[in-house]
Amino acid sequence: MKNITIAYIGGGSKNWAQKYFSDLLLQDKLEGDIRLYDIDNKGAELNQKCFYKMVAQNKNKIKSNWNCIVEPNIDNALTGADVVLISILPYSLQNMRYDVHYAERYGIYQPVGDTVGPGGYSRALRTLGFFKFFGEKIKENCPEAWVINYTNPLSMCVNALYASFPGIKAFGSCHEIYSSQKLIAGILDMYNSLDDNGKEAFMKSNLKGVRRALNRCHKRFSSYKHPITDRHKIFPNIQGVNHFTLINEAKFEDKDILPIYKAFVPMFKEMRRPFLKNTVKFDILENYGVFGAAGDRHLAEFIPEKYLPIGKKHYWKTGFILTTVRNRLLRDFLRRRQLRLQATGLMRIKIKSSGEEGVLQLIAIYGMGDIISNVNITNRGQSPGLPMGTAVETNAKFSEGKIVPMSAGEINNDFLRSREILHAENQRDYVKAFFEKDRNGLLKVFMRDPSVARLPEDKQLNLFQEMIDCNEDVLPDWLKI
Repeated sequence: MKNITIAYIGGGSKNWAQKYFSDLLLQDKLEGDIRLYDIDNKGAELNQKCFYKMVAQNKNKIKSNWNCIVEPNIDNALTGADVVLISILPYSLQNMRYDVHYAERYGIYQPVGDTVGPGGYSRALRTLGFFKFFGEKIKENCPEAWVINYTNPLSMCVNALYASFPGIKAFGSCHEIYSSQKLIAGILDMYNSLDDNGKEAFMKSNLKGVRRALNRCHKRFSSYKHPITDRHKIFPNIQGVNHFTLINEAKFEDKDILPIYKAFVPMFKEMRRPFLKNTVKFDILENYGVFGAAGDRHLAEFIPEKYLPIGKKHYWKTGFILTTVRNRLLRDFLRRRQLRLQATGLMRIKIKSSGEEGVLQLIAIYGMGDIISNVNITNRGQSPGLPMGTAVETNAKFSEGKIVPMSAGEINNDFLRSREILHAENQRDYVKAFFEKDRNGLLKVFMRDPSVARLPEDKQLNLFQEMIDCNEDVLPDWLKI
């Protein structure tokens, strides 16, 4: 086994920590120390207790040895670290109320509000200062470490790390693609379960014929939701920026399976009901010829004029509703109670694979099996047509000591290409303006965002100022002018 030291910034995490603990404990290639650092030191201590309960309660499943340490000093946590994980909540969920809900006063409703739109840029104001600091500390204490970021707005956080420390070995990891792989796998399984007549009906998008064929093999149309094929066997080509990712081709055993996916979409839409998932990604396919690879709630925020009309709160026809901060606060409260019960041993912790690829990526980096995985890293030519030097999402080959982004090709559709360029430039320019303490530059990017750009100019200016005022207590002085 390879012995490594992992510094976990945000080690008091209520969700990511246990997922990462599970994945580390279930593999047999890496072992070593996990240092938990968090400004919420009690949260880190709680996760440490949960870690050792997890070990004690799952001895028959654990395949590697790890020592979990709480380190309240960031320099001590980072010194000599081989890997740095970053998953933080910038300040609190109460702050997120401003990101998600304040813009509703102007008729802008956001399903997520953590990447683009008023919410994404408001959240970035609180987040970028942290990432500037993290980059400086990594340069000072562990300049050769591999750095994995999970924090949103993910692209801007990756850009900030490179702006702070150009020599950093950082990338962003996002799980949105995995759901798309599972969806494609489920559709492929449905197709393969059909007899010849059923397959012919499927490729003609004949819903009635497909249903009759499914009845003959004792399956239902909804069987696509429960794939048997491992998603890792689906190889999609990834284009775009984080949460606005596109798939223009997908292969299974070197066979092009996108035609099967395309034949499925009209049948899905024919039986469409309120709150069916994936309606936005399917609509993108029908309108623009490529598969929207992120979740509907994220995708909609990048094309708000089509999916998030001004003043409309509920999106019945597009198949999703808004995630309110009230819901997030309730889940956070319940999760905190669960963690306390787990830490005291009153509730058992079940260890299982999270389905994330962060640990698999590390195993590959340390020379124990190459993998191809999606990654958010600065554009070095892997995304032709998108701005150079800003974070883009593509596949990359992970192998010993290196990550090599794979060429994704140019986005063919004119509208999608121009919209991807706009968001990539905005994310680049916002970080640049923040680092240069250029308040006017931040405002210009904010006003270019497609959600904000729909408002009259006076309302754009007011919304920007009001979101700064809402976050005033946690922002640097130069922003409060």
